[in-house]
Amino acid sequence: MERNLSKNAFLNLLALFAGSGTLIALARYQNSATAEVAALLVGVGFLVALVSWFQMRLEAREEAERLEVEALSRSRNDSALFSESAAETFPARRAREQFERWLVPAFTAVLFLIEATGVWWFRDSLIKNPDSMSSPDPTLALAAFSAIGLVLFLLGKYSARLAQLEDSRLLRPGASSLLLAAGLSAVSAGIAASDWFGYAKYDRYAAWILIGVLALIAAETLVTLVFERYRPRIRGKAPRIVYESRIVGLLGQSGGLFSTAAHALDYQFGFKVSETWFYKFLEGALAKLVLLWVGILVLCSCFVVIEPGEQGLLERFGTPVGDGVREPGLHIKLPWPVDSLVRYPTRELRSFNVGYVSDPAAEKERTLLWTRPHYKEEFNLLVASREQQANQVAGDTTVPVNLLSVSIPVQYTISDLRAWAYNHANAGELLERIANREVVRYMASVDIDKVMSFGRLEASRDLQSAIQKKANEAKLGADIVFVGLQDIHPPVGTKQLQVAAAYQEVIGAIAQKEAKILTAEGYSTETLPMAGANAARKINEAHAAAARKTAIASGQSAQFAKQIAAYDAAPQVFRQRNYLDTFTKAVAPARKLVIGPTNTSDVIILNLEDKISKDLLDVGIENPGQKK
Repeated sequence: MERNLSKNAFLNLLALFAGSGTLIALARYQNSATAEVAALLVGVGFLVALVSWFQMRLEAREEAERLEVEALSRSRNDSALFSESAAETFPARRAREQFERWLVPAFTAVLFLIEATGVWWFRDSLIKNPDSMSSPDPTLALAAFSAIGLVLFLLGKYSARLAQLEDSRLLRPGASSLLLAAGLSAVSAGIAASDWFGYAKYDRYAAWILIGVLALIAAETLVTLVFERYRPRIRGKAPRIVYESRIVGLLGQSGGLFSTAAHALDYQFGFKVSETWFYKFLEGALAKLVLLWVGILVLCSCFVVIEPGEQGLLERFGTPVGDGVREPGLHIKLPWPVDSLVRYPTRELRSFNVGYVSDPAAEKERTLLWTRPHYKEEFNLLVASREQQANQVAGDTTVPVNLLSVSIPVQYTISDLRAWAYNHANAGELLERIANREVVRYMASVDIDKVMSFGRLEASRDLQSAIQKKANEAKLGADIVFVGLQDIHPPVGTKQLQVAAAYQEVIGAIAQKEAKILTAEGYSTETLPMAGANAARKINEAHAAAARKTAIASGQSAQFAKQIAAYDAAPQVFRQRNYLDTFTKAVAPARKLVIGPTNTSDVIILNLEDKISKDLLDVGIENPGQKK
């Protein structure tokens, strides 16, 4: 029977190899991501079957060696010569032990790397290539997948039953891989049928599910490889194959999930976990617990709470119930999948960006310079220019457009939920495309100097109106709340071509010129009125001096005439008074000492009262009888 098991294992090996190659060819023919992932899973099964077949051959050689040694020892009646302590007597056993000790763990590690790399590769491929498959003839692929699946299923079912009857642990991995390959072929056939019915998008969904299965198998391989080092060993019991997947083994064992789990627990912990009271209770009550759990889930799906600021769409088998719109609060519906209520944050302010890809690290910078990028990625737009006349210098011509980097955040809310959900497959993406188109169209029609300076507010209002108009024409059900031009600057350029730096130098020169012009105008405005005021002041001072001198001369002339009259009236008194007056003025600044005599009894009276101004006394009184 060992010979039959080895032949069957080799047949499984060939079937898996042929199945993997056929799946790859059909995957390329159909352009199916599901078939590609299935081909990798079948290829992994082929590697497992190859190693298990080789290990089966080693164990068969060891068994033949043991029987040969026993026969030789019986013929010589001396078993001491072939004691098991003599390792050189059993080279086949030593080869099998070295294989299980070194090559099996190494192969398991390589198997994990292949599975992990496959997960990364297919995930990256699905993300970068979002298009659905396009098969030239889905019926041919459907027939081929179905035929492969049928052959692999029959061969796998026979191998699994044979492994169970013969209790062959090394035949079991190949049989399980065959049944898994049959199931994957059936899945690929179903995807081909969906393509034939016009539902090619399900290929990507199935591919993601298979990638998840592959990731789960990779995680199981790694955990098994780590735990095998700490597993307790039991003498006389063959160890479990490290590279055999228990997840794949569920398909190859008729005992079902519980028998597989019991076998794994018994093997991992080293005692009969399946004979404990808790395990037996769980095995008997699991069906009831699962039904109860499913019932609770179904009941919970009948109640939906819509939070404040949200609205919901109630659908029954994909068709709206009434108008379908439900307001915030508690709502009762039929269980899933009959009714489904999808919630939308209709009163939440949503936003997207036009012209750039945000970078959280760069947005923390408080100082924004034209010569440094502000975001992770900035897009350049064509902007009109007033310089449209030909430049005759060096035969060059002025370009009527310029490049400009803009950062335009657009904020909106959902005003009509039914229009937003049902009129378009992806209303948010369509709104972003409309906004990008209107921004490009508007920027090509405005002047660069205007939009970078005083025309920002006008540009913001015009863009909001244009985007709202196109959104209404597309019946998006969105209300554009705000369109801002928060960051407008020339392109940063490259190291060889510093566009922003050159533009900044030009703008700086223009600003310096304007500043100097304004400074000169200010100096002129300040100097001319001051010069006029000084001239008027000096003229007025000259007029005042002339009037003062004229008045003084006139007064002196009139005083002289009056003094003559006083002199004619009393010459002696006039002369004496003038003498005293002159003496008083002459000695006024000098210090005066009054010394009183001691040899006389005269009384001197000093009149220290303030006298009437002498000017009043200088005015002569005309004698009525005096002739002029």
